[in-house]
Amino acid sequence: MYLRSLRYFVAVYEELSLSAASKRCFVAQPSISTAIQQLESELECPLFLRHSKGVTPTVEGTRLYPHACKVLSDVKSIKELFRDEAEHLPLRLALMPYLSGKKVSGIIKELIQNMPGLDLTLVDITQESDVRIISSTILESNEAFHKLWVDRYVLVVPVDHPLVMQETVVLEHLNNLPFISRKPCDITDTWQFAVQKEGVNLNIKATVRTEEYALDLVAAGLGASIVPRDSVGDRKDLVIREVDNLQLERVVGLAYLKDKSLPQGLLAAIDKIQEDVT
Repeated sequence: MYLRSLRYFVAVYEELSLSAASKRCFVAQPSISTAIQQLESELECPLFLRHSKGVTPTVEGTRLYPHACKVLSDVKSIKELFRDEAEHLPLRLALMPYLSGKKVSGIIKELIQNMPGLDLTLVDITQESDVRIISSTILESNEAFHKLWVDRYVLVVPVDHPLVMQETVVLEHLNNLPFISRKPCDITDTWQFAVQKEGVNLNIKATVRTEEYALDLVAAGLGASIVPRDSVGDRKDLVIREVDNLQLERVVGLAYLKDKSLPQGLLAAIDKIQEDVT
């Protein structure tokens, strides 16, 4: 029985969702599913009932939960016995929604490995924080900005969309085409200027706030959309296409108050991170 499997089990039990557990553990959802299946096979009993809204623990899953928590707690205590004393460094990190999970998890891993004593807490972008990973477009006037990576915007369509057959897509192909718009959006002004310049009429079927909703509506066949390439991930129900002669990008980076000193070593760790994510 692997400790990793127990950690994933506890995350699923507490979140009541495989997808939420994968975000919490910074791993792909199939890894969570595989770990749970291995546990169920080893214990010869189902631990969760799967349904459309998530999962529900079985009686066996409820029995396992306190034991799994105790095992993980004991292992953590053993590790602490042999860990050198390090300065306690509390850090509240706010994340803009729907950033690349792979890149964000890499950043967090690098911070933990390179900053002994780091006590990292992830918070919502609306909550109080020490540093934020955000788009440069929402940078506050009292914040400094350290660029991490650039997201390139692409056209995303469902797998059976006519534009899938096009080797090259141009803006004119979007004229009167069903389209999913998004507000707020980092590239709204640049996008609208490009569309108006080419005389393209967007047949907007819906306007949503998040990239996740836009992607789901596109996958459902309601239209095409323009989104950051990283937000699409490895989804198999969508196809991406570059739009010829259209350069739309958002710059993602670390924002922090100009008049507030950061924990020693943080920027050095960020510099190393930047080498991996760019």
